[in-house]
Amino acid sequence: MFRDWADCQLQFAAMTSSPPQPPPAKESSIGWLSLPPMRYPTEYVWFLLFSSMDVMLTWAILTMGGTEVNPLAALVIDHWGLPGAIAFKFSLMLAVVLACETIGRKVDRVARNLAQAAVVISAMPVLFSLALLLLHAWRPARG
Repeated sequence: MFRDWADCQLQFAAMTSSPPQPPPAKESSIGWLSLPPMRYPTEYVWFLLFSSMDVMLTWAILTMGGTEVNPLAALVIDHWGLPGAIAFKFSLMLAVVLACETIGRKVDRVARNLAQAAVVISAMPVLFSLALLLLHAWRPARG
């Protein structure tokens, strides 16, 4: 089976070594479709979560008889309803992400701070809305 001890060691090394890895994938060069990776994906995920929750909680409050306190968002909701609110919120999110990505190419720390500030700012209405909903749920019924 094995001619000598060295042949046995070579066979063992071949069986236990990891298979050769394929070369790293190259970025596709399809012109304007080839984009670099996003700079702050973790911040963007939190930003997306809080912004989505803001729309959902705002809509829940509105269906319970509440009002929108942001006058521009109230105007959008009055004219286009929930689809308008979603489009408005996500167009603002897109503007923030594009600003972070553009600024991040020049000054990384400033753009990272902007992305983190966007997360904190977008979390505030969510916390406020949750507090309002909890107060509404625990408030004794008047009647």
